[in-house]
Amino acid sequence: MDYPSIDRLAELQQMIADFAKVTRDNIPLADNKRPENDVEHSFGLALTCWYLQPKIAPELDLSKILRYALAHDIIEIHSGDTYIFDKELVSTKAQREQDALAKIGEEWSDFHELAGFAKSYMEKTDEEAKFVKAIDKILPVIMIDLHEKEKVWVPLKVTLEMQKEHKKTILVSDIAAPYYEKLITWLDERGNIPRS
Repeated sequence: MDYPSIDRLAELQQMIADFAKVTRDNIPLADNKRPENDVEHSFGLALTCWYLQPKIAPELDLSKILRYALAHDIIEIHSGDTYIFDKELVSTKAQREQDALAKIGEEWSDFHELAGFAKSYMEKTDEEAKFVKAIDKILPVIMIDLHEKEKVWVPLKVTLEMQKEHKKTILVSDIAAPYYEKLITWLDERGNIPRS
């Protein structure tokens, strides 16, 4: 056995703390009256995927799904979060994320699966990655509409039509694809987001 040192475990804890410092732009933590951070989001995504997997994707590997969910945004420690409707940040997102992935790989060469799963998630290399990617696109919309919709949808000029266009990323997974229409219908029925 090659036990990592306590110093290395402390570095991992610091990395987790740094990950929690990444505030998700314009994504509230439901009714907590503060933005969600990346640790909370990653945990919520993992738990949601775990809940859904036996119900709608029993053929997928739950272990891989959970590792994708936990690693999917780790690059944001170095790249920051990118709000999908911020055109300036979106234009630099790919390069920032590639640079961040390389840095995570260097910093955690003794935890190569972390950068490996983040990379495979970004590249959507298998059905598990696609499933996590699709579910990841659903959760922020639900979080916003649960309790902070008046601070996000109207002030940021986000419409149902914009959501329809941007949430097509849910369709990356055949298994999760039915949630695309369900999410749009849910938003429309709740009436919190302007239609156009």
